[in-house]
Amino acid sequence: MKIFLVATLLIFSTLLSATVNFINPVGPTLVPIAQLLSSNVPEEVPGLEINFWCSVDEAISLIVGKKAQISLLPVTIGAKLASSGIDIKLVAVSMWNGFYFITIEKAISSVEDLVGMEVFTLHAPGQTADIILKGAIEKSALKIGKDIKIAYVGGAEAVQLLASGKTRAILVPEPFATLAMTKVEKAVRSMPIEELWASFNEEKINIPTSGLFVSGDLDRSVVEAFLMLYGQSMSLSLADRVGTASVVSEKMGGFPIPVLEKAIDTAGFRFADSQEARREVTIYLRKLFELDPELTGEVNLDGFFF
Repeated sequence: MKIFLVATLLIFSTLLSATVNFINPVGPTLVPIAQLLSSNVPEEVPGLEINFWCSVDEAISLIVGKKAQISLLPVTIGAKLASSGIDIKLVAVSMWNGFYFITIEKAISSVEDLVGMEVFTLHAPGQTADIILKGAIEKSALKIGKDIKIAYVGGAEAVQLLASGKTRAILVPEPFATLAMTKVEKAVRSMPIEELWASFNEEKINIPTSGLFVSGDLDRSVVEAFLMLYGQSMSLSLADRVGTASVVSEKMGGFPIPVLEKAIDTAGFRFADSQEARREVTIYLRKLFELDPELTGEVNLDGFFF
């Protein structure tokens, strides 16, 4: 099957007239590009660079500084950048839902169950689970920082805090949710973010978690070829669970391979180009803006989709 990926790499390389830098976070979103990472990209596609970001601030700096032409970002972060005047467009969504509450002994069935707790979630304000949690808290007339506190750490650190008893609740994506279930005694998985969303929205949707964004001036033929390349890598990566887990484990500093293999099923990987994803993304961003304009900023949706 890999011959198709090689053929697409060759097609992509013929379209490049300048270097294109694709940035991807270190974490579960490496799964779709595992097959691509196992190819010799510098040799087969001299104009394509693949680099990794570890913090939202780092990703934003690369995009604003025009050092990244294609970026995998939380959809909410991409929307915030677009609303601030950065010329980027959403071309596809590759990860949906995928965040879970992990608690000790007691499951979470409503945001009210979190009163008095400090919830640890990923990295920094503005990522998917953080925004939906804030939305649910505000809709329930509870106060962030008073009734429920939110703190930000890496996924592995969140699991360690839960295991050590320093927190009673974390809200993390796969594979960290599965890691917590494996490592933490009496851990309970409950209320995925799509259910948290449904708790304060009448219209149920799949949550567009991670999206591919491109610079607005990037040539359409390059964008379309990259989407083909990404989509093929994703299909091959999901079909080769063992090989994919091995590649991602290495990039994540030795993350347990059996946990990665198990987590792939619940991580929410599904490729949808901007037109296929448009309805759910539009509902998502409009509802968040109605709830609190500061969550995403006012996005010009007519110009947001590639």
